[in-house]
Amino acid sequence: MSFIKKAKALFNMTKPAQMGLLLITVYGAYFAAGTSINIRNLLLLLPVGIGGIGGVTALNMYLEVDIDSIMARTRKRPLPSKQLSNTEAIVGIILLILIGIIAADFINKYVVFAIIMGLFFDIIGYTELTKRTTATNILFGGIAGAMPSLGGWAAATGYYGIGGILLALIVLAWIPMHIWFIVYYNIDDYKNASIPMLPVISNEKTFGNIVVFSIISLAILSWLFYFLEGRGMIAASLSTILVIIALLKINKFMRYPSKNNALSVFKFANSVIAVVFVLARFF
Repeated sequence: MSFIKKAKALFNMTKPAQMGLLLITVYGAYFAAGTSINIRNLLLLLPVGIGGIGGVTALNMYLEVDIDSIMARTRKRPLPSKQLSNTEAIVGIILLILIGIIAADFINKYVVFAIIMGLFFDIIGYTELTKRTTATNILFGGIAGAMPSLGGWAAATGYYGIGGILLALIVLAWIPMHIWFIVYYNIDDYKNASIPMLPVISNEKTFGNIVVFSIISLAILSWLFYFLEGRGMIAASLSTILVIIALLKINKFMRYPSKNNALSVFKFANSVIAVVFVLARFF
Protein backbone atom coordinates (compact mmCIF):
# COMPACT_ATOMS: atom_id res chain seq x y z
CA MET A 1 0.00 0.00 0.00
CA SER A 2 1.33 3.46 -0.91
CA PHE A 3 2.29 6.10 1.64
CA ILE A 4 -0.71 8.22 0.62
CA LYS A 5 -3.12 5.34 1.21
CA LYS A 6 -1.55 4.62 4.59
CA ALA A 7 -1.77 8.30 5.54
CA LYS A 8 -5.44 8.26 4.53
CA ALA A 9 -5.99 5.14 6.65
CA LEU A 10 -4.38 6.87 9.64
CA PHE A 11 -6.57 9.92 9.06
CA ASN A 12 -9.64 7.68 9.01
CA MET A 13 -8.62 6.42 12.46
CA THR A 14 -9.21 9.95 13.76
CA LYS A 15 -12.94 9.63 12.89
CA PRO A 16 -12.96 12.82 10.76
CA ALA A 17 -16.70 13.52 11.15
CA GLN A 18 -16.55 13.27 14.93
CA MET A 19 -13.31 15.26 15.02
CA GLY A 20 -14.92 17.95 12.88
CA LEU A 21 -17.84 18.22 15.30
CA LEU A 22 -15.47 18.58 18.26
CA LEU A 23 -13.44 21.16 16.34
CA ILE A 24 -16.65 23.20 16.19
CA THR A 25 -16.67 23.16 20.00
CA VAL A 26 -12.99 24.21 20.06
CA TYR A 27 -13.45 27.19 17.77
CA GLY A 28 -16.91 27.96 19.10
CA ALA A 29 -15.54 28.20 22.64
CA TYR A 30 -12.62 30.32 21.41
CA PHE A 31 -14.95 32.87 19.83
CA ALA A 32 -17.49 32.63 22.67
CA ALA A 33 -14.84 33.86 25.11
CA GLY A 34 -15.37 37.30 23.58
CA THR A 35 -11.71 38.29 23.54
CA SER A 36 -9.91 39.94 20.65
CA ILE A 37 -8.92 37.41 18.02
CA ASN A 38 -5.29 36.28 18.02
CA ILE A 39 -4.63 34.98 14.50
CA ARG A 40 -1.59 32.99 15.64
CA ASN A 41 -3.53 31.12 18.31
CA LEU A 42 -6.50 30.72 16.01
CA LEU A 43 -4.31 28.98 13.43
CA LEU A 44 -2.53 26.88 16.04
CA LEU A 45 -5.86 25.49 17.22
CA LEU A 46 -6.14 23.48 14.00
CA PRO A 47 -3.08 21.24 14.66
CA VAL A 48 -4.06 21.23 18.34
CA GLY A 49 -7.47 19.85 17.39
CA ILE A 50 -6.34 17.42 14.70
CA GLY A 51 -3.42 16.17 16.77
CA GLY A 52 -5.08 16.20 20.17
CA ILE A 53 -8.62 15.13 19.31
CA GLY A 54 -7.71 12.97 16.32
CA GLY A 55 -4.68 11.39 17.97
CA VAL A 56 -6.58 10.40 21.11
CA THR A 57 -9.46 9.03 19.01
CA ALA A 58 -7.01 7.00 16.92
CA LEU A 59 -5.34 5.66 20.07
CA ASN A 60 -8.75 4.59 21.33
CA MET A 61 -9.32 2.77 18.05
CA TYR A 62 -5.89 1.12 18.31
CA LEU A 63 -6.73 -0.22 21.78
CA GLU A 64 -10.16 -1.46 20.68
CA VAL A 65 -9.13 -3.40 17.59
CA ASP A 66 -10.51 -6.61 19.13
CA ILE A 67 -13.93 -4.99 19.54
CA ASP A 68 -13.83 -3.46 16.06
CA SER A 69 -13.05 -6.90 14.62
CA ILE A 70 -16.28 -8.26 16.13
CA MET A 71 -18.69 -5.47 15.21
CA ALA A 72 -20.06 -5.53 11.67
CA ARG A 73 -20.04 -1.73 11.36
CA THR A 74 -16.36 -1.42 12.36
CA ARG A 75 -14.72 -4.41 10.68
CA LYS A 76 -13.60 -2.27 7.74
CA ARG A 77 -11.71 0.19 9.92
CA PRO A 78 -7.98 0.47 9.11
CA LEU A 79 -6.64 -1.97 11.72
CA PRO A 80 -9.20 -4.81 11.48
CA SER A 81 -9.01 -4.61 7.67
CA LYS A 82 -5.17 -4.61 7.76
CA GLN A 83 -4.84 -1.28 5.94
CA LEU A 84 -2.24 -0.42 8.59
CA SER A 85 -0.01 -2.59 10.74
CA ASN A 86 -0.08 -2.07 14.50
CA THR A 87 3.40 -0.53 14.33
CA GLU A 88 2.45 1.90 11.56
CA ALA A 89 -0.66 2.89 13.47
CA ILE A 90 1.01 3.52 16.82
CA VAL A 91 3.85 5.52 15.24
CA GLY A 92 1.31 7.71 13.43
CA ILE A 93 -0.79 8.09 16.58
CA ILE A 94 2.21 9.16 18.66
CA LEU A 95 3.14 11.73 16.02
CA LEU A 96 -0.41 13.10 15.96
CA ILE A 97 -0.57 13.49 19.73
CA LEU A 98 2.88 15.07 19.86
CA ILE A 99 1.88 17.55 17.15
CA GLY A 100 -1.22 18.45 19.18
CA ILE A 101 0.73 18.92 22.43
CA ILE A 102 3.56 20.90 20.82
CA ALA A 103 1.10 23.21 19.04
CA ALA A 104 -0.84 23.61 22.30
CA ASP A 105 2.35 24.52 24.15
CA PHE A 106 2.83 27.44 21.75
CA ILE A 107 -0.55 28.76 22.98
CA ASN A 108 -0.46 28.15 26.75
CA LYS A 109 -0.21 25.46 29.42
CA TYR A 110 -3.98 25.33 29.91
CA VAL A 111 -4.51 24.12 26.35
CA VAL A 112 -1.81 21.48 26.89
CA PHE A 113 -3.53 20.37 30.09
CA ALA A 114 -6.87 20.08 28.27
CA ILE A 115 -5.28 17.63 25.80
CA ILE A 116 -3.69 15.63 28.62
CA MET A 117 -6.97 15.45 30.53
CA GLY A 118 -8.80 14.40 27.37
CA LEU A 119 -6.21 11.68 26.87
CA PHE A 120 -6.52 10.52 30.48
CA PHE A 121 -10.31 10.38 30.63
CA ASP A 122 -10.73 8.84 27.17
CA ILE A 123 -7.97 6.25 27.25
CA ILE A 124 -7.59 5.42 30.95
CA GLY A 125 -11.03 6.27 32.34
CA TYR A 126 -13.16 5.19 29.37
CA THR A 127 -11.32 2.69 27.16
CA GLU A 128 -9.21 0.83 29.71
CA LEU A 129 -11.22 0.96 32.94
CA THR A 130 -14.94 1.26 32.23
CA LYS A 131 -16.07 0.67 28.64
CA ARG A 132 -16.02 -3.12 28.88
CA THR A 133 -17.25 -3.33 32.48
CA THR A 134 -19.89 -0.72 33.38
CA ALA A 135 -22.58 1.49 31.85
CA THR A 136 -21.07 4.47 33.68
CA ASN A 137 -18.37 4.45 30.99
CA ILE A 138 -20.17 7.32 29.27
CA LEU A 139 -19.26 9.66 32.12
CA PHE A 140 -15.54 9.28 31.43
CA GLY A 141 -16.04 9.45 27.67
CA GLY A 142 -18.21 12.52 28.14
CA ILE A 143 -15.60 14.35 30.21
CA ALA A 144 -13.03 13.57 27.52
CA GLY A 145 -15.39 14.96 24.89
CA ALA A 146 -15.79 18.18 26.88
CA MET A 147 -12.06 18.92 27.02
CA PRO A 148 -11.75 20.38 23.48
CA SER A 149 -14.18 23.19 24.32
CA LEU A 150 -12.28 23.92 27.52
CA GLY A 151 -9.07 24.07 25.51
CA GLY A 152 -10.64 26.45 23.00
CA TRP A 153 -11.74 28.80 25.78
CA ALA A 154 -8.27 28.69 27.37
CA ALA A 155 -6.66 29.48 24.02
CA ALA A 156 -8.65 32.72 23.93
CA THR A 157 -8.43 33.79 27.58
CA GLY A 158 -5.32 32.13 29.01
CA TYR A 159 -7.35 30.33 31.68
CA TYR A 160 -10.46 28.17 32.01
CA GLY A 161 -13.00 30.40 33.76
CA ILE A 162 -16.68 29.87 34.51
CA GLY A 163 -17.70 30.44 30.88
CA GLY A 164 -15.35 27.74 29.62
CA ILE A 165 -16.52 25.33 32.31
CA LEU A 166 -20.16 25.97 31.38
CA LEU A 167 -19.45 25.26 27.71
CA ALA A 168 -17.67 22.04 28.70
CA LEU A 169 -20.70 21.06 30.81
CA ILE A 170 -22.94 21.73 27.80
CA VAL A 171 -20.92 19.19 25.80
CA LEU A 172 -21.11 16.74 28.71
CA ALA A 173 -24.90 17.16 28.86
CA TRP A 174 -25.13 16.55 25.10
CA ILE A 175 -23.02 13.36 25.07
CA PRO A 176 -25.74 10.87 26.20
CA MET A 177 -28.04 11.85 23.32
CA HIS A 178 -25.12 11.68 20.90
CA ILE A 179 -23.86 8.28 22.09
CA TRP A 180 -26.73 6.18 23.37
CA PHE A 181 -29.04 6.48 20.38
CA ILE A 182 -26.36 5.40 17.91
CA VAL A 183 -25.57 2.55 20.32
CA TYR A 184 -29.23 1.53 20.20
CA TYR A 185 -29.17 1.72 16.41
CA ASN A 186 -26.21 -0.70 16.43
CA ILE A 187 -27.33 -2.60 19.52
CA ASP A 188 -26.69 -6.07 18.06
CA ASP A 189 -23.03 -5.18 17.53
CA TYR A 190 -22.65 -4.02 21.12
CA LYS A 191 -24.35 -7.16 22.42
CA ASN A 192 -22.07 -9.38 20.33
CA ALA A 193 -19.01 -7.52 21.65
CA SER A 194 -20.34 -7.64 25.25
CA ILE A 195 -20.08 -3.86 25.73
CA PRO A 196 -22.41 -2.87 28.62
CA MET A 197 -23.65 0.47 27.29
CA LEU A 198 -26.86 1.52 29.03
CA PRO A 199 -29.12 0.87 26.00
CA VAL A 200 -27.73 -2.69 25.94
CA ILE A 201 -28.34 -3.53 29.62
CA SER A 202 -31.51 -1.50 30.27
CA ASN A 203 -34.74 -0.62 28.48
CA GLU A 204 -35.66 2.27 26.22
CA LYS A 205 -37.50 4.16 28.96
CA THR A 206 -34.57 4.07 31.37
CA PHE A 207 -31.89 5.53 29.12
CA GLY A 208 -34.42 7.72 27.33
CA ASN A 209 -35.37 9.44 30.60
CA ILE A 210 -31.72 10.06 31.43
CA VAL A 211 -31.25 11.69 28.04
CA VAL A 212 -34.34 13.84 28.68
CA PHE A 213 -32.76 15.08 31.91
CA SER A 214 -29.38 15.72 30.30
CA ILE A 215 -30.77 17.55 27.27
CA ILE A 216 -32.93 19.81 29.47
CA SER A 217 -29.76 20.51 31.46
CA LEU A 218 -28.10 21.57 28.20
CA ALA A 219 -30.73 24.26 27.64
CA ILE A 220 -30.43 25.47 31.23
CA LEU A 221 -26.64 25.65 30.96
CA SER A 222 -26.95 27.62 27.71
CA TRP A 223 -29.06 30.24 29.45
CA LEU A 224 -26.73 30.26 32.45
CA PHE A 225 -23.84 31.00 30.08
CA TYR A 226 -25.79 33.94 28.66
CA PHE A 227 -26.68 35.38 32.06
CA LEU A 228 -23.12 35.09 33.39
CA GLU A 229 -21.19 36.04 30.26
CA GLY A 230 -23.61 38.48 28.62
CA ARG A 231 -23.33 36.67 25.28
CA GLY A 232 -25.16 33.80 23.64
CA MET A 233 -28.82 34.80 23.93
CA ILE A 234 -29.51 33.71 20.35
CA ALA A 235 -27.68 30.43 20.96
CA ALA A 236 -29.64 29.82 24.17
CA SER A 237 -32.95 30.67 22.49
CA LEU A 238 -32.36 28.46 19.46
CA SER A 239 -30.92 25.64 21.57
CA THR A 240 -34.07 25.72 23.70
CA ILE A 241 -36.21 25.35 20.58
CA LEU A 242 -34.00 22.51 19.36
CA VAL A 243 -34.13 20.84 22.78
CA ILE A 244 -37.93 20.92 22.66
CA ILE A 245 -37.83 19.27 19.23
CA ALA A 246 -35.32 16.74 20.57
CA LEU A 247 -37.62 15.96 23.50
CA LEU A 248 -40.46 15.28 21.07
CA LYS A 249 -38.23 12.94 19.09
CA ILE A 250 -37.07 11.16 22.25
CA ASN A 251 -40.67 10.82 23.42
CA LYS A 252 -41.58 9.29 20.06
CA PHE A 253 -38.69 6.86 20.43
CA MET A 254 -39.75 5.84 23.95
CA ARG A 255 -43.34 5.30 22.79
CA TYR A 256 -42.37 3.52 19.59
CA PRO A 257 -38.84 2.12 20.04
CA SER A 258 -37.14 1.41 16.74
CA LYS A 259 -33.72 1.73 15.17
CA ASN A 260 -35.03 4.31 12.72
CA ASN A 261 -36.38 6.51 15.52
CA ALA A 262 -33.08 6.14 17.40
CA LEU A 263 -31.14 7.17 14.30
CA SER A 264 -33.37 10.21 13.89
CA VAL A 265 -32.51 11.39 17.42
CA PHE A 266 -28.80 10.76 16.86
CA LYS A 267 -28.71 12.80 13.65
CA PHE A 268 -30.63 15.64 15.25
CA ALA A 269 -28.24 15.76 18.22
CA ASN A 270 -25.45 17.19 16.08
CA SER A 271 -27.47 20.27 15.16
CA VAL A 272 -28.10 21.04 18.84
CA ILE A 273 -24.43 21.23 19.82
CA ALA A 274 -23.46 23.03 16.61
CA VAL A 275 -26.00 25.81 17.20
CA VAL A 276 -24.82 26.44 20.76
CA PHE A 277 -21.16 26.72 19.84
CA VAL A 278 -21.47 28.53 16.52
CA LEU A 279 -23.71 31.23 17.99
CA ALA A 280 -22.45 31.46 21.59
CA ARG A 281 -20.37 34.59 20.87
CA PHE A 282 -23.29 36.67 19.67
CA PHE A 283 -25.66 38.87 21.70
